[in-house]
Amino acid sequence: MTESDSMSPAPLILLPPSEGKASGGEGPPLDYESLSFDELNATRALMAKSLAQLSGKPRVAQKILGVKGVALETARSDNAGLVDAPTLPAIERYTGVMYDAIDHKSLGKNAKACFGQNTIIMSGLFGIVRPFDMIPTYKLRMGVKIRQNKTGAAIWKPLVSKSLAKTAENGVIWDLLPNEHSAAWDPSLVACDIRFTVKFLEAGRDGRLKTVSHWSKALKGALVRLIVENPDAAGSADSAMDLLTEFSHPEGYEYHPQMMAEVDGATEIVFLKAA
Repeated sequence: MTESDSMSPAPLILLPPSEGKASGGEGPPLDYESLSFDELNATRALMAKSLAQLSGKPRVAQKILGVKGVALETARSDNAGLVDAPTLPAIERYTGVMYDAIDHKSLGKNAKACFGQNTIIMSGLFGIVRPFDMIPTYKLRMGVKIRQNKTGAAIWKPLVSKSLAKTAENGVIWDLLPNEHSAAWDPSLVACDIRFTVKFLEAGRDGRLKTVSHWSKALKGALVRLIVENPDAAGSADSAMDLLTEFSHPEGYEYHPQMMAEVDGATEIVFLKAA
């Protein structure tokens, strides 16, 4: 067996976008042909057209964008001009706690390459993109009805599922998507060795376990760093379990293998912070 034969396939990481986005950019205007997954381009163009049209109607825009006042006017302007606006890499366009925790600029060369090639970000506007795809600023949630009285998730689901089926290559999928973005693909159509989901729990004063919301994004960001810095281990269902024992976070969350469970066709991994 050669060294390449013994190596695990690279892990596939699925991430949500951020609600907040950096403004501006220094890249050229949006070029659909430059984006990953060019089979989605026809639908991307239709989504952009619909978003610009709906954003031009103040009452409709307020309803679909979910913001008011200055934030609404900014979002309307961004959406109306997104085709001609400057671009940034998706990893720089998307901001927030999880992306701050990933801190891609501080990754080593190999980890950064793994992150760029094997991470896929869900998008209500673009379907899916890779971290270094150049995109403009925009505002559109996956659950909004945008075309033909369908949500972005409903529109993208068959297309994204087909694209991911070609990309997964029967390897390990690290599914870090929240429910809104999980609705935009069908895992049953994507062959993989194993699909991991994660849950972060903490013990309350009464001893009962509760799901963590405040720290979950930062914890997912830290987990992404662990995966891309150890792709061979994270790309194998067996060695991934050993890798998780190395996961630590300043807030004290630790992997608890005895709490692992099968949930909706995925292997749910639990990180627990003791009281």
